[in-house]
Amino acid sequence: MCTVMNLINQKKYIYTCEPRIAVICAYAQNKGDFVTWEYEKKYSHLVLEGKYTYNLNDFSVYKDGRNF
Repeated sequence: MCTVMNLINQKKYIYTCEPRIAVICAYAQNKGDFVTWEYEKKYSHLVLEGKYTYNLNDFSVYKDGRNF
């Protein structure tokens, strides 16, 4: 389980998948996209990988799944 945070409004989203997928889910669902089986294809190239986090637009998650 991991927590994704919207860095603009500090809203937190809890997911039970791996952190990289969780940040994609939070971003896509915030855009109103609920076609989950297409997330990897549509959004994976947008994920930025840092030393400790995955980021996609305004969303961030720790790689090790820890909470904000």
